[in-house]
Amino acid sequence: MRILGISSATKVISIGLIDADKVLINQTFDDIHAEKIIYYLKESGIKPEQIEGVAVAVGPGSYSGLRGGLAAAKALADTLNVPLVAVPTLDAIAYNRIGQDGKVAAILDARLDEVSFAIFEIFAGQLKRLTDDQVVKIGELDDQGAARESGHPYGVNVAKLGLLKLKAGQKDDPLTLIPHYSHKPHFKEYNT
Repeated sequence: MRILGISSATKVISIGLIDADKVLINQTFDDIHAEKIIYYLKESGIKPEQIEGVAVAVGPGSYSGLRGGLAAAKALADTLNVPLVAVPTLDAIAYNRIGQDGKVAAILDARLDEVSFAIFEIFAGQLKRLTDDQVVKIGELDDQGAARESGHPYGVNVAKLGLLKLKAGQKDDPLTLIPHYSHKPHFKEYNT
């Protein structure tokens, strides 16, 4: 099953295309939009019609980045008439260590001297979430002795986790799928 993974939750914007266990595309770039993704598909010899599902990192992460990635994922899933599946950003970060058994604390900068994190257990190539996403001050982080992973949520990992969800019969409604932010956006109201 060919799954396209999109991650724009951090400064490293990434797409990955997998076909079961085979990685077909693993590309990073500096901005996200559907046309650029289609360009990379075509450059790799993949026709957009060959995509069978789209997975997208939904947060936590950059406010603008998450919205852009989600918009591109929704547009592609709708245009290609394929299922869309959401992947938590911290899951994709923890997946960077999928070949190493043990506990891992996936950590992502949340600004204001805070981090978003969650603890996972990896055993025999399986990722199991042990905690919900949490936001804490950097000095108050309790990783419970887990190895820390603060890398990026790469599109290939998003695709692999999305494939697992699709195989389990899970999919998300593009009309109701929204980003999961660690903080509410800061809006300023001006008196006119």
